[in-house]
Amino acid sequence: MDFVARLPIIGVLDNNNGDRAMEATRRSGRKLVALLAIAWMLGAGAVQARETHKGLQRNADGTWGYVYVLPQDAASLYPDKSWLPPYYQPSYPDLATTIRTYTAQSIARDGISGASVGGVEILEDGRPMVMITGPDPDALDAFATMHARFLDAAHARQGLNGVALCQGTTGCWDPHPGAQPWAFFLPLGLPLSRQKAVTFLNYPPADSLRDVDYLDNFTMKRWAAVLETVGIVDPVRYETIVDARPIAAPGSGQASYMPDITTYFNQAGSDHDYVTPMLRLLTNPPARTGATSLPVMVLGSPSRQAWAAILGKSSVGLLEVGTATLPGAERPTAWVAGNHPDVTSYQCCPGDPHPSCQGSYDLVADEKIDLQVACIIQALAEDPGADPDTVKGRCAEQWALNPPPANQSAICVRARLDYNFEAQGQCPTPEAARAFCTHFVNNACPAGVYTCDTQTAAPAR
Repeated sequence: MDFVARLPIIGVLDNNNGDRAMEATRRSGRKLVALLAIAWMLGAGAVQARETHKGLQRNADGTWGYVYVLPQDAASLYPDKSWLPPYYQPSYPDLATTIRTYTAQSIARDGISGASVGGVEILEDGRPMVMITGPDPDALDAFATMHARFLDAAHARQGLNGVALCQGTTGCWDPHPGAQPWAFFLPLGLPLSRQKAVTFLNYPPADSLRDVDYLDNFTMKRWAAVLETVGIVDPVRYETIVDARPIAAPGSGQASYMPDITTYFNQAGSDHDYVTPMLRLLTNPPARTGATSLPVMVLGSPSRQAWAAILGKSSVGLLEVGTATLPGAERPTAWVAGNHPDVTSYQCCPGDPHPSCQGSYDLVADEKIDLQVACIIQALAEDPGADPDTVKGRCAEQWALNPPPANQSAICVRARLDYNFEAQGQCPTPEAARAFCTHFVNNACPAGVYTCDTQTAAPAR
């Protein structure tokens, strides 16, 4: 029996067309052997086919190798130059490289120690074959299982169908095009199997699609800093994202033109029922045990409206918390709702005369809301059985009502770093923000002070 025929790989993850996929793999035997020779023999060592675990093969160096096949329409689900607008095409030279890049990002952000992508090969029938290696076979199995489910017809394909429906509806798709055109964009490259929470947002900024990194944008960098402020050491594990609209678009000025969420991306019983099934999937990774799913952060007004519709509520307000069972789910989900992650970027201290402030003087209040949301999601992730209302009360005490000195300092520093980006009050570095807060005894908005300069400002009294 040849080596390709011995691979115990396809039937595990190709649920719909296992026999066809296995035959395609065997037809591509020479390509597979060549790729394995490059990916494993030069790196992890020759495969010892006699020792297996859950469909994985043990390598000579003690690591495990796993080969699995993704859906045939992956060229439509991943960014690809065959359909992307020209603006994005230079970032995506070929499909195999794209899949490898995003898969490697997901593995790293999942925190799977020692794991890597051995290679990606596009089979003759168009299906990508992915090879991953690492020392923990259970971790590889869980990741590969989630990767395939994420992209299957019940999840990712539903989002693509919603985009196609919008594109075929007059006036729906990109009605006010700019330098960054709209494009279908799934939340690729994020944790899939070891996330601690799921974040529900509106749509991804086009910068992330251009830069081949879903988290490489101002919004998520700022939110990661907020999560770190409350003591979360691995913020990326809280940034497994579901967007209500899986459409990359300019980061500002486009929200009002986006297609209706329910009509195009959350229509139960249709072929474009994307949002609820994807939330249900990502809040229940394979290793999840116990009575509850992972908790959800619902950030921004459009996401709160969509979340309310999913739960059958008229609305969901800021700092509202609860527990609900998503339609079709088996486990209840704890959740917390907050502002959009970069709301403070448009806020100033009261009285700031800079034109960009335009009466937006809720800087400290919004900072405290964000920090409470971060505190709540951390607590819900660490203690799945915690009562959300009890957690909310504790976090309010720590970050709004009676914060201890260390938290007072953290609130002040974050406020000065997150000050309206066009005004003069934004501190350029953490060191400058800490110096400002020390000078003014953690008063983020001393009267009459609208810059970060402490040299000419009077000290606090």
